[in-house]
Amino acid sequence: HLYGLVDAGYGYQHTETKHRGAYEHGKIKRSNIQVHSGVMNGNRWGLKGSEDLGNGTSAIFILESGFDLANGESIQGGRLFGRQALVGLTSENWGTFSIGRQYNAGETFVAPIDPFSTGGGFAAANSIFGNSIFDRYDSSIKYMTPNLGGFKFGVSAVHDDSETKYSGSFGDYKVTSRRVGVSTGLSYSNGPIYIGATFDYIDQKDRDPDATPDPIDSRHKTKAWNIGGTYDFDVAKLHLLYGGQRDGSIGGVGMLAARVAADAPIVTTGFDGDGLKQHSWLAGITAPVGDAGNLMFSYAGNVVKNEEVADNFKVKSHNFGLGYRHNLSKRTSVYGVATYGWSEGKERHLANGTGKVKVTATQAIVGLQHRF
Repeated sequence: HLYGLVDAGYGYQHTETKHRGAYEHGKIKRSNIQVHSGVMNGNRWGLKGSEDLGNGTSAIFILESGFDLANGESIQGGRLFGRQALVGLTSENWGTFSIGRQYNAGETFVAPIDPFSTGGGFAAANSIFGNSIFDRYDSSIKYMTPNLGGFKFGVSAVHDDSETKYSGSFGDYKVTSRRVGVSTGLSYSNGPIYIGATFDYIDQKDRDPDATPDPIDSRHKTKAWNIGGTYDFDVAKLHLLYGGQRDGSIGGVGMLAARVAADAPIVTTGFDGDGLKQHSWLAGITAPVGDAGNLMFSYAGNVVKNEEVADNFKVKSHNFGLGYRHNLSKRTSVYGVATYGWSEGKERHLANGTGKVKVTATQAIVGLQHRF
């Protein structure tokens, strides 16, 4: 059947980049007041269905496309079904097996720990953690267990290996691209307690000796992990999450840290590659307001460095989000969300002195969401 979600808000956004120290001086300010698409959840439409095969087993499929409500354009790099595209088998007894473009384990096991569920614009935990808690992998084969006495486990294998050989008048060389990895997750739920953990490993290898302007011969082995949980006190729910990344990132190091690294005096490229070390954390509270409202608050921060790219360069980030969502019906809600965050990078270089970059970001949006 056909399903989807449309979400849009109107609001203010401001970022400021401040340079100090031995390299550059001054500020860059960017502000806008406009329509924002997919604030609390990404806009999408999709087709999904199932067929009963007997013995409690069903065939399933999902084809899901994302779009920008402000201009009607498709997103996810212009893919027709960039959010999800999968086919599989499912059973209440043995679980679900699927193949295609799918979410990593983080979407199931740790994304719900974020008070904003990886939505809320700048308030989303992705702004600090990167997408290790919520990403999609091409060419993945995934298995999820059913609920086993409160426990649930999932694992997906990522494999995309291609090779092109040239000979004769074309030369004598090979162009290879290999992306293999695994994404795993585990959770436990019992009454007011929920605990979730994930681990992702991606080995990306590319080689093209005839590439211009420079030959390509690279390999990155990225590792990311997250662990956290929630406890529901009825009057409020406590959210805690901690994670790390090594030698690369799953979907970036977070919006604020990435912007600082891009604007840093020495660091221009490769900050989230080999040598990366990142630690991220989050604490938050959600609380029901009457029968139809929900209040959300979170604080998240990280420390990121990569001494292989730039000696003595470290980024520290902090982000605060506050939101309220009110359900007008089962499928329609209104919301407001405000975020303030900052990230600062400092680099000490014996020959060139000390350079500093600080980015601050403010966002305030009110919006409407409808599901169908």
